[in-house]
Amino acid sequence: MAQPIQQIVREPRDERRAAQARVEEAVLQSADGIVDGLRLLQACEEKGLIPIVRALVEQGDDVLRVVVHAISRKGVTDGLKNLIGIVQFLSVVPPEDMERVFHAVARGLERAAEGEANARMGVYDVLRALRDPDVGRSLAMLFAFLKGMGSGLAEPGESAHKDRGPEV
Repeated sequence: MAQPIQQIVREPRDERRAAQARVEEAVLQSADGIVDGLRLLQACEEKGLIPIVRALVEQGDDVLRVVVHAISRKGVTDGLKNLIGIVQFLSVVPPEDMERVFHAVARGLERAAEGEANARMGVYDVLRALRDPDVGRSLAMLFAFLKGMGSGLAEPGESAHKDRGPEV
């Protein structure tokens, strides 16, 4: 028969060496990220952000109280609601459409800056301008916008085909 075990011999674990080995392994696996993080930290130090962040963390409750007080004012909350509405609006519009409209507005502003701002236009000048294909495209887009906006402003249940003048 086998002899009973009288004593268990355990090797002493050096937890400090094990922790150091884990840290060294993590540094080897994440060297690029650590270098980038150090660069970011250095840039923050050069710009003076580290003391600001440290002060914010140390005085967190006081700063949070001031921020909440400033944000809770009527004008600020309305502004934030408007900003959220604008962001929601922009998230609905396809980026290609926004880019096209912004490009067209920029071209229009360039042309407007080239012309005389105080130039007087008579009735015949306006009629002549209406024959220009570029002006026609702009007016067609403007009227389509106005039609869509008008239908969006209609009261719920209001008929879309009431007698309201000529169809555009």
